Amino acid sequence: MRWIIPFLLVASPAWAEGFSVQISGDFTGDGVEDHAALMDFGRTGDADLLLKLGGGETLWVQDVVWVGGIGQQPSLTVTPNGSLQVMSHNSAIGRNRWEQIHTLAWRNGAMRIAGYTYRWYDTLNLDDIGSCDLNLLSGKGEVATGQEAASRAISVSTPAYLVQNWLEVMPSECAALFD
Repeated sequence: MRWIIPFLLVASPAWAEGFSVQISGDFTGDGVEDHAALMDFGRTGDADLLLKLGGGETLWVQDVVWVGGIGQQPSLTVTPNGSLQVMSHNSAIGRNRWEQIHTLAWRNGAMRIAGYTYRWYDTLNLDDIGSCDLNLLSGKGEVATGQEAASRAISVSTPAYLVQNWLEVMPSECAALFD
């Protein structure tokens, strides 16, 4: 019975076995440092996004990106203009590889999903390759499919959603490439 207590003291809590990554920067452009974190608590295989903005606002959005195994975890970066990028990818499982980037920007007093990028390729069918890059603020985008295809401009009707209304599905402009 005595061995149970020391074991319980050294055993890590369940939440500690998940994944997390953090980054800081001035995402709102107010000169005050903001913080972002992706955390996987082991519930769903997806990470939650936590934003702590310098003005005191805290946003928590659940299940925003897939958390792969070691080497495939999502990441956070800050662009030169201060936007926050949330990147997820599958670079090792199965034949269909992909990378997805959500770009978050502070616009009109709120954090919004301002951009969406999706790139993919099939490791067995070299012609099944493409990209879709959408600027949800400007309403402009570019898509390309196939080995030799040049990018072509498209109109984007998907709006720049508030980050709380996270895009759980691929925007229709990109999804149309798979029909």
